[in-house]
Amino acid sequence: MLGFRNNWKPYAIALGIVIVIVLAAWVAATRKDVPSGSRHDAYATQVSLEGVKVLGAESLMGGSVVYYRGTIHNRGDRVLTGYIVDLTFHDVYGKPIKTERRALLGNRVPPIPPHSTRNFEIGFDQFPAGWNQAPPTPSAVEVYIK
Repeated sequence: MLGFRNNWKPYAIALGIVIVIVLAAWVAATRKDVPSGSRHDAYATQVSLEGVKVLGAESLMGGSVVYYRGTIHNRGDRVLTGYIVDLTFHDVYGKPIKTERRALLGNRVPPIPPHSTRNFEIGFDQFPAGWNQAPPTPSAVEVYIK
C-alpha cells in the first residue's frame, strides 16, 4: 500500500484524461449542427436543387440504405452557409406519408460561394412503408447566409 501512496500521480493523470475524453465525446454528441451565418429564409429563392436522385445500397449490416443525392446551386450574391429542408416521401398515389428534416448544408461542409454549386448526399436507413421510390420532395425550412 505504501507504493500506491507514493505513485498516485500517474493514476490521477489517467483519470483526468479519461474525464476529458468522456466530456469531449458528450459535447460532440449533443452539439446541434447549426450552420454559421445569419438566418435568412427568404434567400431560399436564390437556391435550387438540381440532378436530385435516389440510389439504393446495402449497408455493412445487411440492411438497405437509400441515398438522396444532388447538387445545391447558390444563384444569389451571398455565401450560403446552411440549407435545411423538409423531405416529404409520397406513396404510389402521390399522398405524403412521411416528412423528415435534414441539413443538406451545415457546419460539417464548407459554405457555397455566390453563383457556385456543391454536391450533397444524405443517407436514410429507414424509409416509410408504401414509399413510391421517387426522390422525396424538398421544401426549404432554414436558410443561412453570410
